[in-house]
Amino acid sequence: MFKKLRGFRDIYPEEMRARREVINKIYSVAISFGFQEIDAPSVELLDLFRVKSGEEIVKQTFSFVDKGGREITLIPELTPTVARMLVAKKNIVKPVKWFSFPKMWRYEEPQSGRLREFYQFNADIFGVEKIYADAEVIALAMEILDSLGLSEKYVMKVSDRILMEEILQNMDVRDMDMAFKIIDKKDKMGEEEFIDAIKGFVPEENVDALLEILSIKGNFENVLNKFEESNRIRTLLNLSDILKGYDKKVIWDFSVVRGLAYYTGIVFEAHDYKGELRALLGGGRYDNVVELFGGPKTPAVGFGMGDAVLEILMKRENLWPEEKIWVDYFIAILPDHRKEAIEIATKLRRKGYSVDIDLMERSLGKQMKYANRINAEKVIIVGDEVNDGYVILRDMESGEQKKIRIDSIP
Repeated sequence: MFKKLRGFRDIYPEEMRARREVINKIYSVAISFGFQEIDAPSVELLDLFRVKSGEEIVKQTFSFVDKGGREITLIPELTPTVARMLVAKKNIVKPVKWFSFPKMWRYEEPQSGRLREFYQFNADIFGVEKIYADAEVIALAMEILDSLGLSEKYVMKVSDRILMEEILQNMDVRDMDMAFKIIDKKDKMGEEEFIDAIKGFVPEENVDALLEILSIKGNFENVLNKFEESNRIRTLLNLSDILKGYDKKVIWDFSVVRGLAYYTGIVFEAHDYKGELRALLGGGRYDNVVELFGGPKTPAVGFGMGDAVLEILMKRENLWPEEKIWVDYFIAILPDHRKEAIEIATKLRRKGYSVDIDLMERSLGKQMKYANRINAEKVIIVGDEVNDGYVILRDMESGEQKKIRIDSIP
């Protein structure tokens, strides 16, 4: 017997019902914010990801040489694809507000919240340099989590690569990319391991000062008001004010830097309030990415949210929808009345109802057992009464059963 590969999931109908409910809520919030849905190829040229993330990304891809001799890969992320699409679309109206929920693949060691095949919700705004776009994206991310019942179950942490870079420069740090990569891994390392790592790019006399900075977190305004007033500080404080208009509250956390080199400004992550899980989502501003793919310099900000950690958190907090299949109607058919039953099913389906129908010529008793197993809300029994325009309607919850006219089926 064949088994599925490690890091991949089989999703059965009852599980898919619950997932679909969650996905529909996410879509609904994105659309309410004026974002437009896109879709993209699942396979791209490997060089597309080399351009953005270098050779390191190649180690994490399901990549291969195709029959045309090209190096291609299953997509490990969507940002390069979205940038490519943006460059290809001439005279596009700005701002661009796109979202998608594609399947992605990364060849990493499977663990809790990290799979080799997963779905990731992505939302991006292109063409807006001002902080309003950062606020809109952060508010969208938080509204999605709130709509799923998680409003008291997560914390949104915000920081700024520009401000952090100024701080690191004052500490005589030269290799910013390495610094951000190490700081981004801080929570995954022990304290001694982390201190040893930062000694590789921070002068020893500044190690304690950096540790102190990275420990600063809390009220947005209280943290930033400790710094000397500047244009950047005013911009960041303005972000907090704007988010209050969305009825959203975030905290400042210097340890949030997002390890990827392409981030250029505001960065943010949502974590469960207990701090037990990987980040629920993460993103920030990346104003140089579109230019990497041959387009003009285009300001951009966005985030990605994988489905695996979200599902773990919702299940932990008893917020995951019930995993069960169901239909509005099951039509049980007595001998010689299949044609009439199909006609009734067709009318109900065209009205938007979910309708299943007996396909196996089972006895009425077995049909009723099947209807119960698929959680049919009502059963319509089509028998000899149909010749006079009647059917038997059974409410499966109450057990009430009555004879009604076909044209009065509720």
